Formats: sequence, structure tokens, C-alpha cells
Amino acid sequence: MKTRVAAATAMLSLAVSASAQITKHQKYDWGWSYKLEMPETGLRCEFPEKPAIRTLAYGYMTAAQYKDELYIAAKLENPDAYDIICRTEEFTDELKKVYKLPIDEVKWNDIELENGHLSLTADASGSYAQFHIDAIATEDVLTIFMYAHHEELSVPGQFFSDSYSINDIPKGSIVYVAREKQTRKARVLENVNGSSLVQLQNSPVTVEWPETPTLTVDRNEASYNLKKHGSQYATRIIEVGPQVSYAFFNTFINREHQKLCRTEHAQLVDDKTDATFTAGHEKESFFRKLTYSTDVGTHQRYYVAAGNRIYVQELISDKMTASASRYMSSFEHSVRNEFDTTPIVMK
Repeated sequence: MKTRVAAATAMLSLAVSASAQITKHQKYDWGWSYKLEMPETGLRCEFPEKPAIRTLAYGYMTAAQYKDELYIAAKLENPDAYDIICRTEEFTDELKKVYKLPIDEVKWNDIELENGHLSLTADASGSYAQFHIDAIATEDVLTIFMYAHHEELSVPGQFFSDSYSINDIPKGSIVYVAREKQTRKARVLENVNGSSLVQLQNSPVTVEWPETPTLTVDRNEASYNLKKHGSQYATRIIEVGPQVSYAFFNTFINREHQKLCRTEHAQLVDDKTDATFTAGHEKESFFRKLTYSTDVGTHQRYYVAAGNRIYVQELISDKMTASASRYMSSFEHSVRNEFDTTPIVMK
């Protein structure tokens, strides 16, 4: 761990972000501490060593090392505060890939609302080191603090872990946290013999349903649901940010996969992924199909990521009827026509 941590901090760029302010702060027994201030949030923390700064495409991160302990603070742009888990996981995945930090088995606690902001904590293991993660989301900024240590945290480590608090941020309005759901009829383009061709909310995608589904809309999601002859049909559209990355797409799916396996005792039977792009990667889209075996039958999920949205198509049925087949194929045909260009198989 010591070698890996040293390598990780050495790789950090010295590029300075205008948003991060680092000043020499106070003399302790082990040496000088350094204070990091984040004007965007009002948060500040105290490093036992001078941190290096790396600018990111969506913010910046700072990191410092004291003996075998590693301290990280990052500020990320976060258009939707409810992306707190996915964005934090995306960041830790990036740390694992780029800096070779051995972060594994992240265990998340429940999201909490404190001081008008969302907060999330987690503990993780890696090699023989322990990691702790704190994430704080305001309306458009996600701040992540992380430290790694062996056995007991040292006194300098305690200073770092106690130097930031969600109470440092001016109390926020919880209006943006509210999720008001409205249920209404889906928009039907055509109705033939009880079969409905429905255009999805704020989307060019259309799907053929055995009947008119129920449409539920809230702040960042529109969902369609229908139960017919023992089969369950569902489609969701989730707005997740300015552009869905491949890492975010798979993080989102992995969390849903874990939840499905935990709640429905589902077993994965098939998993296929592919991506499409235009020249210069100006328009990327990702497709992934997962099939599960459950106690109530076959559970199929088809995920599509394009632009700032993720589309999820679901079917739970113990047999594939003609209407169920049209439901699945009409969705795939519609999203492929809208987002498919040159296919690339992701291995």
C-alpha cells in the first residue's frame, strides 16, 4: 500500500485550479499543516502535508500523504444532487484505474439530509489499508473527502477527518430535494385493437404496449408501468447530467444489478454490451442487455445511454407472448433508429 500511495500522489498534476486555495496554516508536533478552502461550497479541510492539485474535466482533486496515510479532497460538478452515489462511485473507480489505488468492497450507508444538503458516507477495504469516504452534495457541487490508513488513524489523520463538516456550508434550501410525482395517462400516438403505440416523455423514442401504460413523472425521471396477463412491463427515462459517460453508465447498471439480485434473488443469465459513435466521438451511445432468472419468471432489462439520459426497458414474464415480443423489439428498433450509428462491440 505504501508504494502504491506514494506512486498515486507522485502522479498528481501540479496544475493549480483557481477555485482551490491552499495556505500554510499551523505548526504542530509533526510539522506544518495546510488548509484547503473551497469557495464554491464554504467547505475547508486541514492536510498534515501540502497537497498536490489535479484539475479534472469536471472539477479538481487534491491529495497529500503523511507516512502511510493518504488524504484526498475533491470538488466535482454535480448538476443533480441525487447523483451523489453514482458520481462518488465514478470518482473512486477513476482513482482505482488511473492511480492504481486498491479500493474494494465499498459499503455505503444511507443518504442523509443535513443542514439542507445531502450527505453520504462509506467505508472500503483495499490491500491491507482501510478507506473512509464522505460525500456532500449541494445543488450543483459534490465534495468528496477520503482517507486511507492502517489500523488506527494517526493524530494528523484525526485532524484531517475532523477538519471538514457539512455544518460549514451555509444552510441550503431543501426545495431542490423535494420530489413531486404526478401520475397521468401516457401520450398515445396510435391505438389498434387494444395495442398502444406510446411516445416516451420528452423523447423521440416510441414503444408498442399491450395496453396504455400509466405514466409517472417526477423531477428527473419519467416511468411507464403496465401489468397485463401476469406480465409486468416498465420503461424509465432518467436525466443524469450533461453527458452520460461509459463509466457512469456501467456504475448505474451495476448498482441496479446489485439491488435486483438482493431484492428478487435474481441470477444473471446473459449480459451483452455494445456502443455506437460518430466520427470524432461527437455522439456516443451505449447499449446493454441483461437477462435474469427469478422466482417469478424471466426478467429482461435493456439499458440505453445517449446524451444526458439513460433509458431502461424492463419485462418480467414467465413466457414470451407476441405482445411482449413486440414491446421489447419496438423499443430496440426505436432507440437504434435514434441513436445507433457505427456499432462497436465492447469486450
